[in-house]
Amino acid sequence: MGLKIKALGMLCLLVALQTELVSAMQSSNIKVFKMNAFFQAWQGVAVDREKIYVTSDRDIHFRLSNSISVYDKKGRFLSETREAYTGTDAKGRFMSFGDCFIQNNYLYIAVYNFNAAPPENQRESRIIQYKLPDLHIVNEYQIGDGTAESLAYYKNSFWVVYHDRNKVKQFDTSFRFLRSYFLESKFGREGGYQGIFFMGDDLYANLHGSNKFNEKYAQGLDHYHFDGRTFKFVERIKPPTYGAGQGIELFNNTVYWADRPGNQIVMTPGFRLLLIEQN
Repeated sequence: MGLKIKALGMLCLLVALQTELVSAMQSSNIKVFKMNAFFQAWQGVAVDREKIYVTSDRDIHFRLSNSISVYDKKGRFLSETREAYTGTDAKGRFMSFGDCFIQNNYLYIAVYNFNAAPPENQRESRIIQYKLPDLHIVNEYQIGDGTAESLAYYKNSFWVVYHDRNKVKQFDTSFRFLRSYFLESKFGREGGYQGIFFMGDDLYANLHGSNKFNEKYAQGLDHYHFDGRTFKFVERIKPPTYGAGQGIELFNNTVYWADRPGNQIVMTPGFRLLLIEQN
């Protein structure tokens, strides 16, 4: 009887701790900073030791135009590179920025021609590589069809997810295609994945959220486990804010979310996120 009471007490303590973590994440442990101009947080976010990089394919008048905004770790605006990419697709159509990622002092940004409204069989994507900190383009990689939204680095490869394809593609370090893996989760009407990160052998992929308020809360962050052959769906995690349905990044145990309708970057402690998802 004593062991049962002790076990029950430990269970109650664990539940209380997890409840406290959920409450903390929903309040004081969420940090937010607003963008310096309209529509800056329209696409993606990447982070290094000193700075936060935010991508958009819209100017302040909502016209198609690619930009990279730079903030410090306290959310203070530092600079903006306008018309940061002006390349076009094979038929001269606009190529939009998606999410971004930093690896070895390079910023990688996914671009695609989806917003130029090509037929489905003419959708194409690239990865643009920028040198940090000057943000000069050093390489452009053609990665084929589809609308590539985000990328991450895992097991000596780059991994790319798509707005219109329920898969993740593996590329080598020169973005030569290696293999495609099916992702079993279903997309809502807003579309597919906008941002990804790996934590160990687990992939986290953020689904597209609403473009403005009063539409629908962001779809969710899908958690997959990779066993070396397949990605097994584990669960869908509710984002911390209504609009946190675009690019995402994990850096030093903090998850950074691009919140499109809020025009802001949302930060949540990563270890708390992992504990919460076990509820």
